[in-house]
Amino acid sequence: MLRGIKGTYVYVCDKNLREYLSQFIPKNKIEKTISFIPEENVIPYINSIPLFDLKVTAGNFSELQTVTDCDWIEIPKRYKPSIDLFACKVVGESMNKIIPNNSICLFRKYSGGSRDGKIVLVQHSNIQEGDFGSGYTIKEYRSKKIIDNDSWNHQSITLKPLSFDSTFNDIILKEEDLNELKVIGIFECVL
Repeated sequence: MLRGIKGTYVYVCDKNLREYLSQFIPKNKIEKTISFIPEENVIPYINSIPLFDLKVTAGNFSELQTVTDCDWIEIPKRYKPSIDLFACKVVGESMNKIIPNNSICLFRKYSGGSRDGKIVLVQHSNIQEGDFGSGYTIKEYRSKKIIDNDSWNHQSITLKPLSFDSTFNDIILKEEDLNELKVIGIFECVL
């Protein structure tokens, strides 16, 4: 079993056992259809959160993008709109065990702490020319650290796909690429 966001992901190889367990384990469900709020009714972070004009690739890093605009949307009742929440579209199949292609996903802004094992939205400005935008992707975050007495540094970061298609490869970033990597948000749910 893998630790999941707000739950557990169960992968069962044996077909009979999988069918038996599926009777008792609810499947990951899509929360609801998103509702855009008319501009005159928007009260930012009180009744809505931003849906940025960003297309995050579930695959390799996206093409060059600069976030310039947003719409305002309602979110599921179990979440309280706040300045820490935002949404954007995820395209691609490398995360299709959790995030279907062309889904709008809810993220919580990353504010520190361990990211290991979490599904994260990351930005890398060195993959593209940093002055003209950045590349974005969403993956499960894994890191290897070098510990030296009381300090540590990342040796490498692996961004793992969670796909039913086994042709997707890990993105492995070594020391020289890590300075330009920035975790933007932690995945909450598909809207």
